[in-house]
Amino acid sequence: MLAFIPLFVYSQDIGKSAPLFSGKSSTGESISLSDYKDKVVILDFWASWCKPCKEEFPFLIDFYGQNSGKDFSILAVNIDNESSNAVKFLNSLNKEIPYKIIFDSESKIPPLYNIESMPSVFVIDKKGIVRFVHIGFTSGDKEKYKNEIEKLLSE
Repeated sequence: MLAFIPLFVYSQDIGKSAPLFSGKSSTGESISLSDYKDKVVILDFWASWCKPCKEEFPFLIDFYGQNSGKDFSILAVNIDNESSNAVKFLNSLNKEIPYKIIFDSESKIPPLYNIESMPSVFVIDKKGIVRFVHIGFTSGDKEKYKNEIEKLLSE
């Protein structure tokens, strides 16, 4: 029964405007969700200690590559207390990360989205509306992501 509680909490966000935020990358670059207006965005909340994130991250990297050049982007918000843990995680992937990573060690952004589980993914349409929410990650989710993004890109 407890496994369904986060889905209920997140489902209330579907159809609402995605809360705006800004944060800093590892290089100190300021990144704001508002910079991605008119794009379909996967907003991914993740942590280095999250086992499903280890499967999700390589998929997102490949998925981004397949959809680059379209009105699509990914923003990944890391919630580790120590950004060095996130950097170790990213380095262990042995892949270049083609999208922006926000390091939110003070956890200012997750409360805007009522984050309770990792990973938590919000799919935001070109108008800034949360259209889909995913909690956790399994290989079966890959097709859902593809279908959702294709649908939103065609709107």
